Amino acid sequence: MTGLRRWIGALGLLAAMVGERVHAQAGLNAFSSTGRAAATTFVTDYQAIGINPANLGWKWRHQGKHVAFGLLEGTYSVHSDALTRDDMYHRVLNADFKFTEAEQEEAGRIFANAGAMANADLMALGFCYANEKAGGFAFQVRDRVQVSTRLGPRMAQILFEGYRADYFDLLVLATGDTIANYANMSPDSLAMVILGVATQPQLIGRVVNGTKIGLTWYREMNFSYGRHLVRNEAIELDLGIGLKYLQGVGIMDIRAENDRLTGFSSLSPDFQIDYQNAEWMPGAQLTGGMIAFPKTVGQGFGVDVGLAMLIQESWKVGVAVTDLGAIHWKGNVYEASDGNLVELAATGLENFDIITGLEDFATNSGVLKWERAQDKRIPLASTARIGAGKLLGEWAEVGVDMVLPLNDEAGNLESPVVGAGGDVRPVRWFQLSAGLLAGGGMSLKFPVGITFIAGNGIWEAGFASRDLITFFTQTNPTLSLSMGFLRFRF
Repeated sequence: MTGLRRWIGALGLLAAMVGERVHAQAGLNAFSSTGRAAATTFVTDYQAIGINPANLGWKWRHQGKHVAFGLLEGTYSVHSDALTRDDMYHRVLNADFKFTEAEQEEAGRIFANAGAMANADLMALGFCYANEKAGGFAFQVRDRVQVSTRLGPRMAQILFEGYRADYFDLLVLATGDTIANYANMSPDSLAMVILGVATQPQLIGRVVNGTKIGLTWYREMNFSYGRHLVRNEAIELDLGIGLKYLQGVGIMDIRAENDRLTGFSSLSPDFQIDYQNAEWMPGAQLTGGMIAFPKTVGQGFGVDVGLAMLIQESWKVGVAVTDLGAIHWKGNVYEASDGNLVELAATGLENFDIITGLEDFATNSGVLKWERAQDKRIPLASTARIGAGKLLGEWAEVGVDMVLPLNDEAGNLESPVVGAGGDVRPVRWFQLSAGLLAGGGMSLKFPVGITFIAGNGIWEAGFASRDLITFFTQTNPTLSLSMGFLRFRF
C-alpha cells in the first residue's frame, strides 16, 4: 500500500527532472515550429517525423542540399489554469516559500477543478537523406515525457490541507486523545495532531471524483519515408509513412470518474521504488545516467501515415494520423483498487515546490492500495492532423492547423487544438515565426520564435516560446522554451 501523494510525487520529480510539469502539445516540438503554432504543412526533413511523413517527399527550400542532420533539439513547457504568473515565479520556483494555514486553504480552492499540464520532448538524434527521384528517408530518436494533473474539489482540498480537510471530522493527537476537527485551531493544538479520521468514510473514487493524473515516458525510434506519387506543374501529391519502435520507461493513469477510481502503473526500476513496501528507496533520485539510458518496462510499435499536396507550387495541404499503435507494459505492473478513505496522516503541502513539497507530503500515510497486476497493452495517444498553407515567394509562408485527439489515453490532448501562423524571412540569415494557438484545455496562446540561418541553410539555430502573452498577463501562464543549436544540411 502507498499514498496517492507518493505517486504524485513521482510525477512531480520526473517533471522537475526535465524542467517542468507536463501535457501534450499538438506536436509543436521542433524549435523551428514551436513559434508559429502550425506545423503540418511547414516541416520538412527529419522534423516532419511524427507530424506528417509525407512532407519528406517535398523539395527543400535550400537547393542543392540532400542531407539534414540534428542533435539535441528540446522543447519544454508547463501550463496551469490554477496559478498566476507571479505564483509560478515567486512561489513555485521559490523553495523558501511556505504556506500559512490560510494559504493552504486558498491553494485548495484555486486548484479545485484545475491543475497543471506539462511536456518535455528531447530529440537526441535526427537524420534525413532526400533525393528528388527516390524521395526522403528519415530517422529520429526522441524521448517524450508528458504529465497532466486535474484535481477534483475534494482532492485539491485534501492535497493541500491534509487531515485538516473537513472530510476528516476527528483528529487524533500525539497523546492518544481524539478531538473534533474545527476551524481556527491554535498552532499549539495543531502541532499535536498526528492523524485525521472520517467517521462516515466514503469510497476514494467518490471523495476525489473529478481527479485525473496521467504520466507517459517513452523513447521512440522512428524510421519514416515519403515520396511524391504525382508531380507536375499543376500539382504534387506525396504519401508518407513512419514506423516506430517504442521503449516504455513509465506510465501512470489514475482517474476518478463517476464516483469510481481506477489506476494503472508501470514504472522503470530507475524510479527506485521498493515494491515490497510500496515506497521509494532511501535517497532515491533520477540521475543523468538513468535519464540517458533508462531501464525499460515496456515495448511497442507505432505507425504514422500522411498525405501532402502542393498546388501550383504555392498552396499546401496536409493530412496525417500519428501514433497508431500501443505499448505492452510488462515490468512493475500495478493496479489501484478503490476502497473507503478512513484516515490520513498527512499535514498537506507546505508550498508549491514540486520536488520537496510533494515528496515530503508523500512520506505520510497512504490513500490508495496498489496490487501486483498482469501486463497490459495500452494504446498510444493517437491524433489526427489537418493543415493548409500558402507560400508567399521565398520570404514568407503562412498556414493553419487543426489537431484532434483520437482517444483519451494518458498524455493525449484534452480537446482539439487550432493554430494559425507563419514565417517571415526579411533576410536570408534570419527567420521570425509567430502565430495564435487555441484549444487543448488552454486559453489563447501567442507563440513566437527566432531562427538564425547560415550558409544558405548549412547551419540553423534558434529558440521559441509557446506563449508571449504569459510575459504580460497573470492568468493561465505557460512557461516554455524550445531550442536547437546543432541543425545542419549538406
